[in-house]
Amino acid sequence: MPEQYLEEMKQLLNEDYDKLMKSYLELPKKSIRLQLEKISVCKWERLCPFKIDPIPIVDGGYYIDIEKIGNHPYHHAGLFYVQEPSAMLPPLLVSLQKDFKVLDLCASPGGKTLALSNQVPDGFVLANEVNYNRAKKLLSNVERLGLKNVVVSSMSSDALKKIYQEYFDVILIDAPCSGEGMFRKDIVSQKEWSKEKIEQLSVVQKGLLEDSVSMLKENGYLIYSTCTFEIKENEHQIINFLKKYDFEIVDIGFDDYTRPGILIDPDYPTDKARRCYPFLYGEGQFMIVLRKKCQHGSKKIENCLYDLSMLERKIVDDFIGTNLIHFDGIIKKYQNNVIVLPHDMEIPKMTLLSCFVKMGEIVNSRFVPHHQFVKAYGICFKNQCILSISDERLYCYLKGEEIEASVSDGYGVIIVDGYPLGLFKAKNNRLKNHYPKGLRYL
Repeated sequence: MPEQYLEEMKQLLNEDYDKLMKSYLELPKKSIRLQLEKISVCKWERLCPFKIDPIPIVDGGYYIDIEKIGNHPYHHAGLFYVQEPSAMLPPLLVSLQKDFKVLDLCASPGGKTLALSNQVPDGFVLANEVNYNRAKKLLSNVERLGLKNVVVSSMSSDALKKIYQEYFDVILIDAPCSGEGMFRKDIVSQKEWSKEKIEQLSVVQKGLLEDSVSMLKENGYLIYSTCTFEIKENEHQIINFLKKYDFEIVDIGFDDYTRPGILIDPDYPTDKARRCYPFLYGEGQFMIVLRKKCQHGSKKIENCLYDLSMLERKIVDDFIGTNLIHFDGIIKKYQNNVIVLPHDMEIPKMTLLSCFVKMGEIVNSRFVPHHQFVKAYGICFKNQCILSISDERLYCYLKGEEIEASVSDGYGVIIVDGYPLGLFKAKNNRLKNHYPKGLRYL
C-alpha cells in the first residue's frame, strides 16, 4: 500500500491503526442486498439455497459465503444485488417518505438506487451517471432488478441543475473518490492512489455539491458519501461547502458500527458524520447528511411523456388482453418507446437512457415486448413456463438455447421459483429464446 497513505492513517486513527492493519490481513466479507419490492426477508430466508447471515442494521442485507454469485439464477431473476455492507448505509440515513422525489446523482452501478427505489414506492428516483459506459451498467442493473419507479440518465450535474430547480426532496451524492476504503478488496485502487488524484477529485466533489443546491427543495436532505478516508475529500469538503451555503448537519446514528467524523472546526460539527472502517463494519465509507435551510425559485416542467394515439393504444390493449392476466400500470410514450409508470407523473424534457419501465415498441402495427417489462411485470403474463432451480432447462435457457415445455403458443415468460426471468415465444411447445444475448451464460 502507498507509504504516504499509511502514514496519514497512523496519524488519523492513533490506537485504531493497528486494528486497520490487522483487518487488511483478513478477507473482505461478501454480501448482498435484497430487492424488497420483489421478495420479502421471510420468503428469501425460506427460499435461499446457500448459507446466509443477516446484516443486523440493514433490512434485507445478508453476508454470504458463495463464489460467482452473479451467475446464480436468483441473481438473473433480480432478487438481490451484490454490495459490500458499508455501501448499504448512505440510502438509509434519512427517513424517506413514500412519495419523495430522489436524485441519485452518481448512481452507477446501482446498489444505492435499489435501496432508494424500495423506500419511495409512490415517488421516483432519477438515477444519473455522467460516465456513459457506467450509465449503461447502471441501466442493466435497474432492468435486472425490475425497478418500476426509476428513470436513468447520463448527464453532468451542471446540465441537470438547469432542468430541475427546487424539485428533489433528497439528493444522494456518492461521490467519485480516491477509494481508500476499497484498498482491502481492490488492488487497482491502491495502485491508482496519489495526492494528485485526490486534488483532482476534490474539485469534482465540490462541483457536485454546489450543483445540487438549487435542485434541492427547502428543508430537503443532501446525503454526501465517499469510500475514502481522506479528510480533504470528506470533512474539509463539507466545511468549505457550509461556509458558502445555508445548510445544517443532521444527526444520523449507526454509532455502534461506525466512528464519528473528524471534528476540525467547532463551528462546523463534522463529528456528526460517520466513518466506516474495515475493522468495524464493511470496507470503508464516509457519510454525512445536510439539511437545506434556504430557498431558490422553482421551475415549471415541460413534460416529455405523451399519451398514445388511438391506433397505438389499440395495438397495446390488444397485446395486454391477449397476453396479460391483469395490469394496472399507467401507459405513456417516451420517444418511440411505450413505457409503464407505476403512478402518474411528469418528467421534464431531457435525454434519458431509460424512462421508468420500457414496455416495448410498436413495429409494423404489432407490439413487441421488451425485456425490462418482463423483469418488472412478468408475473402478469398468462403464458408461463414455471421452472425450479434444479430444472436443467433453466440453465439451457440462460445459455440462450431453445427449450421444450407444455405452454400455449405466443409470448410467455420463464418463471424461476415464482420470479420472472425472461421472455420466450412458443410454437408447438418449442420455446424460442428471447433472453438478451449480453446477459446469457458464457
